[in-house]
Amino acid sequence: MALWRHLLQRLGIGAMLLATTAACSAAPSQSWPAWDGFKTAFVSDDGRVIDRSQEDLRTVSEGQSYGLFFALVAQDRKAFDAILNWTENNLSAGDLGKQLPAWIWGKQGDSWGVIDANSASDADLWIAYALLEASRIWCTPAYADKARALGELILSKESIEVDGLGLSILPGHTGFVLDNGAVKLNPSYVPPFMMARFANAWADDTRWAQAYLASQKLLLETGKTGSYPDWVLYNNGEMSLPEDELRGDYDAIRTYLWIAMSSENDPTTAALLKQLSPLAALLLKRQNMPEWFEPLGGKFSAERGPAGFQAAMAPFLQALGMPELAKKFHTQSLKNSNKEAWLKYGYYNGALSLFAQGYMDRLYEFNSLGELLPRGKEAKSCG
Repeated sequence: MALWRHLLQRLGIGAMLLATTAACSAAPSQSWPAWDGFKTAFVSDDGRVIDRSQEDLRTVSEGQSYGLFFALVAQDRKAFDAILNWTENNLSAGDLGKQLPAWIWGKQGDSWGVIDANSASDADLWIAYALLEASRIWCTPAYADKARALGELILSKESIEVDGLGLSILPGHTGFVLDNGAVKLNPSYVPPFMMARFANAWADDTRWAQAYLASQKLLLETGKTGSYPDWVLYNNGEMSLPEDELRGDYDAIRTYLWIAMSSENDPTTAALLKQLSPLAALLLKRQNMPEWFEPLGGKFSAERGPAGFQAAMAPFLQALGMPELAKKFHTQSLKNSNKEAWLKYGYYNGALSLFAQGYMDRLYEFNSLGELLPRGKEAKSCG
């Protein structure tokens, strides 16, 4: 209980919530060849992030949200605005404050458009976060207004009280409250730094502090076995895994990355990393990240995961004080701007690599308030 009291003091009505950065920093643009390569391979001129591995050449809202973040880190405002405009106009019917983004858009027969109108809250949170930070970094209040409006939609349409957790972010608008009352959640959808940022930025709405606390509980409970599942169920305060989804793989890989990139001053970072120490020991033994784990059964793949998985574990190993092994995993990141290399690497591997490579090469970091600090944070502040 002491941990949760500490978190409440921090994120409830305590003075720390008032300590957010008042001024916005006019950070200069920075060279990022990897972003240039990813953008050339997967981002259209009008701002659509394309998964070229899929027959329908789909765009998912997750890809749009990641594109916004990478453009912000790179201080590529032209790309940021193009991605934002495409997202709002094509996934949210022209208004992010009134309609949650559809999560799949692509080709159906001879026509293009929304394939699945349901939302994906991880993308929605990342979009809100990128807008909030863009407002601060680029001194553009209109971005913050959009972020707040989207945040309100997330709370109203993608949150629910869950026994044992509190106010939790659902993975999407529909389909995650089962007929038996169980709620299906995804640990990779709630990065600690992001949830802390919302709780600090929007302290006047205590629901964000509640959601932060619930997300920290979720991460602590679902990682107790030493690895993360993709999906979990909560029913009457009890956690279980879906019978047909016992593994952690292409979703769960992000959870390790988000925890590793969170500030060491976040109250739960040390505890989250400590309970994952068996995974670090396994990586040291194997010298690679398996493609999947079964958190409850203790099994894991004999096959190594794709290159993006390896890159994603570099920040994790660095956070656990294993710099030499982290460097080895970091070599799996793609750092050049060659379009063909990025096409071969693939959209999702590419996104994982960009997150990890940018962080490992100190192009950005997150502070204890969850704020994004791109390289160049020493630049002059603007009022």
